Amino acid sequence: MSLCCTILPPFLKLLCSAFAGCYSWSKEKPRSKMSLPQDKKLPRQDLDTESYVEISPFETGRMKTACATLVEAAQGVSTATSWRFFLRHPKTGTNFWFDMGISHVRAENCWLYTSADTLQDLSVYPPSVQSLHKHFKPKPSQRSIEEDTRSLHIDPRSIKHIIISHGHWDHLHPLPSSFSNANMIVGAGSSSHCSPGFPRSPDSKFDGHIWDPELRSFPLLELPPLSSPLWKSLWPFSHAYDFFADGSFYLIDAPGHMVGNIAALARVKTKHGTWKWVLLGGDCAHCNLFTYWPGAPFGKMPKALFPSGSLHECGATARETIAKIAECKKNEGSDLFVWYAHGEILEGAWELRW
Repeated sequence: MSLCCTILPPFLKLLCSAFAGCYSWSKEKPRSKMSLPQDKKLPRQDLDTESYVEISPFETGRMKTACATLVEAAQGVSTATSWRFFLRHPKTGTNFWFDMGISHVRAENCWLYTSADTLQDLSVYPPSVQSLHKHFKPKPSQRSIEEDTRSLHIDPRSIKHIIISHGHWDHLHPLPSSFSNANMIVGAGSSSHCSPGFPRSPDSKFDGHIWDPELRSFPLLELPPLSSPLWKSLWPFSHAYDFFADGSFYLIDAPGHMVGNIAALARVKTKHGTWKWVLLGGDCAHCNLFTYWPGAPFGKMPKALFPSGSLHECGATARETIAKIAECKKNEGSDLFVWYAHGEILEGAWELRW
């Protein structure tokens, strides 16, 4: 599919132009509080009352694993959900999702389907992924992303984007046909890393009905390489993409967990009318502890399943990303909530409205 297709919304048309090297913009210099140097705080736009997003979190399936999987020598058992987040950009009326979580509903003869609508259960995952299920013991989501959308009185046809933090099985599955006007957006390098997927590559842990263009039934768009002028530094992150070009929602390059891994930074309004930030961290870390103890040792994983020996493809790079998130939280304090995909509690959620 051509990225320069005429049906793309304006911000994606700008993305296309940037690929061609013919577009750039300058961003307003952010204001900051006096407590820290300007380059050590997230942007302050207190006078801008229109540039923000609304967030509604939804639980999906749950996974059960030893806590030592997450943090070395930790005791007990973790039973964590896999969050997905509905977002709305009121200024443009754009409805979109960040991550999809674990799929739902049992599908018979799962690898014989022809429609993405049947792709919504653990049985539809590639065999190599199902071998991981023996370790994580996942349970399917009780509701589909389509049902969650309708629960907000939102027509699924109004969904424009499904942004995926990374290509692992518990964060995405093929889009339902009711998302007829939506595209899936993935991080730079994801397609080459994950394609063609199963079944063309029998041992692949990635679903060809997402990554193989011959099997995919929906538009898949990949963010530009980090050399693109669309990426700007946003303390403490080296590469941030201002999604709506108004400072309300940034995609953050967050390397380490896997190729193409991204996080998101959303400007939100609290119930009391104050402005805060929510960082959607995906699998940058697998529990909230790392936000406050970024040096905690990673849990151990069988190398037969995870060649790096941990849940991250590159532990050293993942540690750098975690350190940046931790520094951001330390400096922002209660002005920033950090939400990981598998966090048991979403900090500060009680301050937001949905």
